[in-house]
Amino acid sequence: MHTDSIQWRIEVDKKDIGYIDSIFDGYEGLAVVRTLDASRGLIELLVSPDYLEDTRRLIEALSKEISIRPLH
Repeated sequence: MHTDSIQWRIEVDKKDIGYIDSIFDGYEGLAVVRTLDASRGLIELLVSPDYLEDTRRLIEALSKEISIRPLH
């Protein structure tokens, strides 16, 4: 098991921050959602390397219903 996390910064519509947070709460341990700038819809996902692929698939599924823009 890995101990380091991977940070993914994404931008979403600010109205969707709570929705994303609740989805990840339901998948306990998959990733932690941190709001960096609520007014811009800027959030960060702290992802365990063990769950990287699962998180990627969840983000991909969510992007079919809400706007998610990865930040590099």
